[in-house]
Amino acid sequence: MANQQLHRIPQEFIDTLLDRTDIVDVVDSRVKLKRSGRNYSACCPFHKEKTPSFSVAPDKQFYYCFGCGAGGNAIGFLMELEHLSFPEAVEELARKVGMDVPKQEQNLSPAAIAAQQAKTQARNQAYDLLEHANLYYQKQLRQHAQKNQAVNYLKDRGLSGQIAQRFGIGFAPPGWHNLLDAISTSEQTQQALIDNGMAVKKQDSQRVYDFFRERIMFPIRNSKGKVIAFGGRVLGDAKPKYLNSPETAVFHKEQELYGLYEARQHERNLKRILVVEGYMDVVALAQHKINYAVATLGTSTSRYHLERIFKMVSEVIFCFDGDAAGIKAAVRAMHTSVEFMSDGRQARFLLLPQGEDPDTLVRSEGAEALTTRIANATPFSEFLFQHFAEDLDVHNLEHRAKLATDIMPVIQSMPKGLMKTMMLAKLEDITGLNQDTLTQLTAVAEPVTAPAAAAEATTSMPATDEYPQPLADVPDYGHMPDYHEVAPNYDDYTAPLPAPGEEPMADTDPAVGRPLGRQIGRQIGRQTNSHIRSVQNPAQAAIRLILRHPHLAQAHTELPSHLQALHMPEAKILVDLLTTCQTMQAHLQRAPKAAELQSECAQMEAWPLMQDLAALESLTLDGDHASQLQEAIDKLQHHYYEQRFNDVQRAINEASNSDELTLAKQQLRALLNEK
Repeated sequence: MANQQLHRIPQEFIDTLLDRTDIVDVVDSRVKLKRSGRNYSACCPFHKEKTPSFSVAPDKQFYYCFGCGAGGNAIGFLMELEHLSFPEAVEELARKVGMDVPKQEQNLSPAAIAAQQAKTQARNQAYDLLEHANLYYQKQLRQHAQKNQAVNYLKDRGLSGQIAQRFGIGFAPPGWHNLLDAISTSEQTQQALIDNGMAVKKQDSQRVYDFFRERIMFPIRNSKGKVIAFGGRVLGDAKPKYLNSPETAVFHKEQELYGLYEARQHERNLKRILVVEGYMDVVALAQHKINYAVATLGTSTSRYHLERIFKMVSEVIFCFDGDAAGIKAAVRAMHTSVEFMSDGRQARFLLLPQGEDPDTLVRSEGAEALTTRIANATPFSEFLFQHFAEDLDVHNLEHRAKLATDIMPVIQSMPKGLMKTMMLAKLEDITGLNQDTLTQLTAVAEPVTAPAAAAEATTSMPATDEYPQPLADVPDYGHMPDYHEVAPNYDDYTAPLPAPGEEPMADTDPAVGRPLGRQIGRQIGRQTNSHIRSVQNPAQAAIRLILRHPHLAQAHTELPSHLQALHMPEAKILVDLLTTCQTMQAHLQRAPKAAELQSECAQMEAWPLMQDLAALESLTLDGDHASQLQEAIDKLQHHYYEQRFNDVQRAINEASNSDELTLAKQQLRALLNEK
């Protein structure tokens, strides 16, 4: 009690706690509720009655009894029902949502108290402002002179007026000041619109304009049903096609799931959650009576997403497009799911046919066919083994060893239980190794981490007349990780990394002028004799193919420019190898044989690495080696684009004046067009 007198709970924490708490769940776990229109009802727990007069409003997160007058929020309900003190009720709710209650000194200064009050006021103003914007957009969909453009788009996607109303879909008409003119009544309101991502202010001219223009608008709601942000789908040819609100004091995209509030409103007792990629996927599925879909907001599935999902349901299905990006997203979700795979929980994976997404597929196949696909989605354990065993031959001892080494740390990170035991038994059966041997692998194996997360932060840049939409709105390229950040997880390749603390090397050895590829050979050879595994990065794959099939180099007499520009050691070695092949071709008047080429390369500094690569067993079936080489070189071009995005990103971040910033922005636009 003395502690409670000395400390108080910060108001900001209480606001956040109530945002993450659904009063319907709190009340329903203690008093059985029944749906009654938009609200829920029950017999009042605070006085005796036969006819229900106790009501819970999910949109207001408030309870009220018309019989005895009791009412309040989730904290007040616990205090009154279970006779808890205010701190005890807060502790109970915080425990349920996984939050730790902070404490702060009671004798705060007047300035600190005023700051807290201002923050709370700004938060409440944000909710009011965003709800006004939501109502404005919905009104434009019904009344604006150019509404038909939006209405026809929704009809073409097979959406009814009822489903549009259920999700609060609206229309941001063309023009620069529509929302500002409708809502902004003062400089304070205008600034609040800017702070909450609904308006943009140009730094040079101080001109303010609407953030969303000529777009179908999807309001994003938190668990209490409050609008916290928007997603907009463009109707014209502007880019990007989809645009999210920037992060604000009330919107953190890695914590929110679009459609989760609507799904729970439609069905309180959800059995499963289907995670898809976009707003339209969620809405289209709901149109076809699949009411349990949610979408991440331009980010990978996060721990916070899974924590929320598994508090409500025991089964999650990840549904992604079957292209390379969809497969990467599924693999990221798999890694994030590992620590949540306790007994009784299920995660499954559904990769759709190439060129299809849930929206197009449910319209072409129908809800029943898609539901069958969902029911037959690949279980977590099967997907995990498929991923790590891809391109491996389980009849090959080395491949079985690689599978055990790679997958064992992942299995070990699962919660203890029957599921983990069964997966270990499956690995024993595949590899023929007993559990003691497998456990020993965990101690020596490299850490297995999920693939690099998709960009979750964007770079803020002032708008320009020729590019009025901030470049921060361009998806996926807000942060481009350095090569060595992504290479170990690029598709199924694994690249040897430089030693910790090692300085990057120049393009040539200043002492003798040797090309980088030759100069680093001894160093990489020393590091990788025991490190290189049977799966290579694209440059290593190309080197191995040429060393064993030199005639393949004839198709690359003109060296691809991106190979010479890559800041990647093995790419430099590949350039040297192709140059050597060309020289020998000219001298011999034919393609060199493998033994001849390897004999010539033995004089190079990079030979230790090249020799190891040449000796590796292929993980792909013998076949079209020319196509395999071309694929490896194409993948290196992808790395080159990432490298150039890194350089432009760095230039933007380090720009010291407007001229440098303008030049960097022009380079980014040119690069996006080229991409």
